[in-house]
Amino acid sequence: MITRIPVLPLLVGTVLAMAGTARAAPLPPACAIGTAGSLSTSAAGATAHNYGLHFSPGAGAPSLHAASVTVTGAGGSANDMHDILDAASVVLLGALVNHHDAGCTADYFLSTLQPILSGLAAGRAYDISWSAPVAHTGAKQIRFAALHLHLSGGSGTQPIAVSLDLHGAGMNGDTVLASLLPQDAQSDFTVPAQALGPLLAATAGRPAHSVAVPVTIRTLQARRGDMQLAGSGSAELTGNPDAASARGHMSMRNLPELIEVLRAAGQTRPAAALIIANLVGHHTDATDTSWDVEWSGGILTVNHIPLPLR
Repeated sequence: MITRIPVLPLLVGTVLAMAGTARAAPLPPACAIGTAGSLSTSAAGATAHNYGLHFSPGAGAPSLHAASVTVTGAGGSANDMHDILDAASVVLLGALVNHHDAGCTADYFLSTLQPILSGLAAGRAYDISWSAPVAHTGAKQIRFAALHLHLSGGSGTQPIAVSLDLHGAGMNGDTVLASLLPQDAQSDFTVPAQALGPLLAATAGRPAHSVAVPVTIRTLQARRGDMQLAGSGSAELTGNPDAASARGHMSMRNLPELIEVLRAAGQTRPAAALIIANLVGHHTDATDTSWDVEWSGGILTVNHIPLPLR
């Protein structure tokens, strides 16, 4: 859970030229519409209660609602903090429902990131929290009790450190995904500061096909009932999962339980793939299985054996 980047030098140059002078950009109506029952802002943060956001056009478009959204961190104006709150929610919704909107341009994300990039370069930290967020797309609904994103950085070429925590996940409208969705997950990873804008654009906008972002995954943990997944490694992220790549080490506790969940849902091919993965895995005890894994070109390879996921 990355690309050749002809466009990235141009984006980096844009960031360096704008850093310290540009202000965050308001949410473009062609990208999404954000609303709040109440909003409080200052140079140190913003909080929106009864927050709503939907991609444009509004009728039937994917939408997000949260009891509250809060952004904290120094280095911007009150308007900057509000704009960052909206941009972060656009990226969250795009990631949850796999929606890419041409109106959410790379220029918008680059402009909105400037106060954060300047603050991170000075060693500051930023927190973004969503309370009870619910994403809707068609008949599907994915919800969480809470989501928390933390970013910290340093001077020079030091990458941005990112941590993401989610709790109390659930889903309606897709019984297979609902049976597989982790209830709780946590990830710590690093990303080059100059690549943060392209990463956001690749997540929720319509980026150039050549954009890819290198990510180092320090820890990844996910839990559903007695099933627990852990991993670390590196990746190149794009807006297209089949164009992304990743490699690293993973371990899973109670893999047979996951296999039974897939069988019960009628997912015979992925169940068969995990049976093979179980056979070729390293078993440290009766319930723990580990592998060296690689994802490239839409193919998952486990301990040098490609698995038939499709």
